[in-house]
Amino acid sequence: MENTEGKKESRISGKTKFWGIVIIIVLVVLAVWIFVVPRIQASLAKKRAAEIMTAMESLKQEVDDYWKEHDGGGGFSMSEALSAAKIKKGVQEKWQFVIAWKPTDIYTKEMMDKLNDLSDGKYVYVAPYKMIMAVAKDKNPLKTGVKMWFDAKDNQYHGFGVDQAVEPDWSEIFTDPK
Repeated sequence: MENTEGKKESRISGKTKFWGIVIIIVLVVLAVWIFVVPRIQASLAKKRAAEIMTAMESLKQEVDDYWKEHDGGGGFSMSEALSAAKIKKGVQEKWQFVIAWKPTDIYTKEMMDKLNDLSDGKYVYVAPYKMIMAVAKDKNPLKTGVKMWFDAKDNQYHGFGVDQAVEPDWSEIFTDPK
């Protein structure tokens, strides 16, 4: 009889150990899920945002240089601009870049307005474009259609990794889609 009771006690303690280990494993996995995974995701999002911000800044500089060299946007090629801006192929595979140019009359009017307001000889910059935008493609680990854009009107970046700005009315920006 004593031998049977000893087997029952060892069986109970074996079950208790098993469930104790299972509970500990579940708690560790849950803790990792709650505390570690969000930090890793935030770090990856920050890295992706920095990557696209750098690419857009390079593209913006290339567009400005092109406008100055060619006295306008005629003959501009996005593929050539991306190459000249040294934007990595991996970034180009994940993001589509778009430029909404200003019509020449609007650009000229803005330039004249700024020059008329200028009295101390400072450098005057008027962007030749309304906006430069990057849109996530299917190959991007982000959701397809995620956007980051540089708004020339307020001279600021918006969208993914920058702020939660409401997207502008794209039909006002891309008035003549072709």
